[in-house]
Amino acid sequence: MDYTIQKSEQNTRQNNLLVAKGSLAIVWGIAALICSYFIPMFLIVSFGILNFVAAGLTLLYAYNNRHLEIAHQWLLLEGLIELAAGFIFTFIVKDAHQFISYMSFGIVFIITLQFIYGYALILKGKFSAQNMMMRFASVTAGTIISVALMANVFTVGVSLIVVGLFSILYGALNMQFATKLRNVVMGHVE
Repeated sequence: MDYTIQKSEQNTRQNNLLVAKGSLAIVWGIAALICSYFIPMFLIVSFGILNFVAAGLTLLYAYNNRHLEIAHQWLLLEGLIELAAGFIFTFIVKDAHQFISYMSFGIVFIITLQFIYGYALILKGKFSAQNMMMRFASVTAGTIISVALMANVFTVGVSLIVVGLFSILYGALNMQFATKLRNVVMGHVE
């Protein structure tokens, strides 16, 4: 078999890991939009399980793509965070109010990491104005939403819907990263 065909098939299989991860996040987000008022505990436990699966997919992708420099380190960190979130949301969180509280702190943590990753890209000389604008917008929006969740501005049902919308966005970004179509959030890794 031709080496270029082999390499293309290998890249497709590796990218399928992130497409699967993105698809799972989108499915959970849609479930959150539908079930937020009816069965919140199902959403909480399934969110924990989703994070365990996402961690496995992220770590496998990071292992298969050790050449990615900064992005590789980010993927390892993301996978470990997803493992911790899986444990917390599966075994520790017992009700919807606690879920919203932990989720608000998680959003603050993730947007801080996004900022650090953007700063690391600048230090490496991988500056993209579009990338930095997207990071600034995501940090600003994430801060506003996490503070609103912490302050209990929304009802539990609305909070679950907001988290579901973020899950859909996160899933779409993972799928975009997998297909490498004008990636402005993670930075160019090729």
